[in-house]
Amino acid sequence: MIANKNSLLKGILYALAAAALFGASTPISKLLLGQTDPWLLAGILYLGAGLGLLVFKLASGAFGRDEKEASLRRSDIPWVSAVVLFGGIVGPVLLMFGLAQTSAASTSLLLNVEGIATMGIAWVVFQENVDRRLLLGAAAILSGAVLLSWNDASVALDRGGLLVVLACLAWGIDNNLTRKLSGSDPIQLVIIKGIVAGSVNIGIALWQDVSLPALSLALGGAVVGLFGIGISLVFFMLGLRHLG
Repeated sequence: MIANKNSLLKGILYALAAAALFGASTPISKLLLGQTDPWLLAGILYLGAGLGLLVFKLASGAFGRDEKEASLRRSDIPWVSAVVLFGGIVGPVLLMFGLAQTSAASTSLLLNVEGIATMGIAWVVFQENVDRRLLLGAAAILSGAVLLSWNDASVALDRGGLLVVLACLAWGIDNNLTRKLSGSDPIQLVIIKGIVAGSVNIGIALWQDVSLPALSLALGGAVVGLFGIGISLVFFMLGLRHLG
């Protein structure tokens, strides 16, 4: 019983830390969007996350502090590919374009829709049980999103808000697929996700003749990506491991 309580507490703390880091990255990303292209910034954030954690893992191994985790297997490739597509390529691009067209405060609140999307997909597609408390929580989140979108006598989402909601849907898919990999090395998965997705999005941005940002901005975006995306995703996977 004590072990279960400790595991639950760890899962809650990891989940809260993941949410706090990701939430903090939103207003900072909004500032960076004033100086660079949304597609390029999405790539910089994820590439920074992947490369930053790669350096950490190599350094940990060099000093003998690398924790032994189960490596990803060949059979995990379809899941990893889908996670990279929805969570690393589609979701971030939608969020950056949405954030460029709406306020950071509105975006931060709308990002709560991700929880509803995650729960809805788990319930409908993966046939998971949803108890009354989860339904009440989802209703509270949905009510908040509706109030946020209230405009005079009607409810309306502007284009930026709609893009943020679509990003949440992409991440809802990503979260459910990531659960299938929660027993694997979280750092290894985030390294792959960050480097592949970041490189793809940067490549697409450059193909569209987007100008490269200043070195200081690129480094700043990479640091934001390391903490707000990379470490946040590692904490999220550890939370999934303890909470399910």
